[in-house]
Amino acid sequence: MKARTQPSLHLPTVTQRGLSLVEVMVTLAIGMVVTLGIVGIMGINQQNLRITEGLSESQENARMAFELIARDVRQARDTSCGPVNSIPINLNANWWGQWQPILGFSGSSVTTAVATGDGIGQRVADTQAVQLQGSGETRIIQKITGSKLDLQSEAGSMGSGPVIVCDLQTASLHTAATAGSSAITTAPEVKISNSDNPQFQVSRLTAVTWYIGNNGRAAEGGRSLYRVRLQPDGNPITEEILPGVVDLSLRYHAKNANDFTDTAPTTPDAWNLVNAIELTLTTESTQRNVTSEAASGSELVGSDGRMRRQITHVISLRNTL
Repeated sequence: MKARTQPSLHLPTVTQRGLSLVEVMVTLAIGMVVTLGIVGIMGINQQNLRITEGLSESQENARMAFELIARDVRQARDTSCGPVNSIPINLNANWWGQWQPILGFSGSSVTTAVATGDGIGQRVADTQAVQLQGSGETRIIQKITGSKLDLQSEAGSMGSGPVIVCDLQTASLHTAATAGSSAITTAPEVKISNSDNPQFQVSRLTAVTWYIGNNGRAAEGGRSLYRVRLQPDGNPITEEILPGVVDLSLRYHAKNANDFTDTAPTTPDAWNLVNAIELTLTTESTQRNVTSEAASGSELVGSDGRMRRQITHVISLRNTL
C-alpha cells in the first residue's frame, strides 16, 4: 500500500509597508493645527478671565471706596447735638484742631493733613482731596465744675484726645484728660452757654482727609486710595485703604443752587451751605496688560493695559442746613 503524503500548508505572504514621508507630514500638520486651535481657545479663555477679574476688582474697589467716603460725608458737621455752623474754640493750628467740617481741595490746593510728592503715602500731584469732621463716641454730662466734667457713665476712651462739648445751641472743641472712672477734665474750660440749659453732652471729635496717594508698587499701578485719620489719642495716622483707585474728583451742590459746581467754596460760610457732594472715582485693575493693544486710547483702558472704570455717586449730607 502506498503511503499517503501530508499536504503542506502554504501561508499567504503579507507585504508590510511604513508611512510615507508625505503621510507623516500631513499627520503632523493636522496635529499642529488641532494643537494650535486648543492653545488659542485656552488663551482666549484666560484673557477673558483676566478681563472679568479686572472688571470685578475695579467695581468692588469703587463700591468699597464709596461706602467708606460716603459714611464720613454723611456724618460731617454732626456734633452729636445737631449741626453747628461755627465752633468758637480752636484747639490748635493742626488741620483737625479747627472746626472745618467740610473742606475740599482742588488739584493745586495744599492740605496740611498730607504732603504732596512722590513718596509712599504722599498725595499724588494734581489730584483732589476732601477733609471731613464730625463726632463719634458720646457720653452724657451730669455736672460741670470748672474744667471737670462728671459723666453719667464710665468715661472709657473719652479720657484723652480732642472732644466736642455741646448742647442744642452751641458747641466747642477741647482736649480731654482722665479725672476718674466717670469724669474727665477739659482744656480749655467749658463755657456754659446758658445756666438753665448747660452743655449736656461730650463726644469724640472725628476727622479724616481722603486723597489719592502713592503706594510704591509700580507693578500694581502705583496709586491707592488713602486717608489720614485722627485717632482717639489726638495723633493722626496715614492708612492705605484700597489699591487701584487712581483718581478722585469732587463737585459741590449748595443750598438753593440749581446744579453742582466744580469750583470749591472759598469761605466757611459758603462751605456751610453745601448740602451734597458729587464724588467721581476712577479705578484701574492692579493687573497690567489685561486689555489688548487694539483697545489702547479707550476710556476703559488705563495705564499699561489695565481695565479702567469711572463711577459717579451723589452723597447728601445728613446734617443739611
